[in-house]
Amino acid sequence: MSDDELERIRIEKMKKLMVQQAMPKEIINIQAEEQFRELLNKYKDKIIIIDFWATWCAPCRIFAPVFEKLHQEYQEEFIFTKINVDEQQRLAAYYGITGIPTTLFIKNGNVIHKAVGAMNYDMMKNILMKLKSGDS
Repeated sequence: MSDDELERIRIEKMKKLMVQQAMPKEIINIQAEEQFRELLNKYKDKIIIIDFWATWCAPCRIFAPVFEKLHQEYQEEFIFTKINVDEQQRLAAYYGITGIPTTLFIKNGNVIHKAVGAMNYDMMKNILMKLKSGDS
């Protein structure tokens, strides 16, 4: 292996490490549209998973621990966010959210997958595995 090839590999590893360090370590609760736009711009090439929910929604409360567990397992690969539909009605309307919980998967500003209803761990993990492998 040549010195140039080794240098290229080293640079690629460094880039990956920098991206991993820059990934949010917690679920991001979107408090404003501007915050959401900044998130979309900052992580264009990452898949952003959005849980649209409300405090009064029983299925949302059932889904919340599943979302949290998957965040713990996949926080290095996906960005997990929550949007309360009562607090962010314009964002919910923009994405056509009519039932909750609804989970959107966005990459490069485009919705690449949408799931309506509370999913169990296996269903959600299956979606993540397909998206991770490039099958949306």
